[in-house]
Amino acid sequence: MNCKDCSEKLDRYVDRELNDTEVLELKLHLEGCPDCEDQYEFQAHLKRLVRHSCDCDTAPPAFREKLRQILS
Repeated sequence: MNCKDCSEKLDRYVDRELNDTEVLELKLHLEGCPDCEDQYEFQAHLKRLVRHSCDCDTAPPAFREKLRQILS
């Protein structure tokens, strides 16, 4: 695997959408490529931040009710 292939598959790797063979190939590449490893760490950290941000906040009750009315 080269850096271009790795870069194209990183999103799917972070989202756990690769098959076992692709995961192994990507992990082997990451172990030997600091630049791709940095890119992976950034994407994984970003995903954790987004997940955490989305889990913490809820919309105000009035907004949720208005949205329900609009959608129904």
